[in-house]
Amino acid sequence: MFKILDRTEEIVAVALLAGTVIAVLMGAIGRSIGHPVPAGPEIAQLLLIWTCMFGADLMIRSGEHIRISALPDALPPSGRRVLHSLCVICMLGFLAYCGWLGWKLAMSNWAREMGASGLSYGWVTLAFPVGCALMILSLLRRIVGHGLLYAIEPETRNGEQLL
Repeated sequence: MFKILDRTEEIVAVALLAGTVIAVLMGAIGRSIGHPVPAGPEIAQLLLIWTCMFGADLMIRSGEHIRISALPDALPPSGRRVLHSLCVICMLGFLAYCGWLGWKLAMSNWAREMGASGLSYGWVTLAFPVGCALMILSLLRRIVGHGLLYAIEPETRNGEQLL
């Protein structure tokens, strides 16, 4: 089941990125020929935030998110386990809190229109809680699949951990 979800997520992320590029391109071409597309920047904004959230989840899922490894590398294995556990707990808590606040923001923005496009601004703000939920799921999957110590470490090409 997760293989289908993972592949679907990758396809959606690429489609959203392509849509963002097309929206910006159409807006630029329209302006240059004297026929601007008023909804172009709004559509690009909508697609870009969704692209960012899906992209962030893809990076969490593969362990390629931003991290600073100087302190963990300097610690003994027991200290590294404690630090990694603390980091994973903080990440999960932060994502849950941001997702909750993002959900409240999205629900309060459904009546607000995005100007020329007429779309609800709730679609823009909904990307954040959806992205947080996907990242929580991916992080939990990494904990179950790789263990707590390796949950936030990148993988090599053959699936082995770098540590």
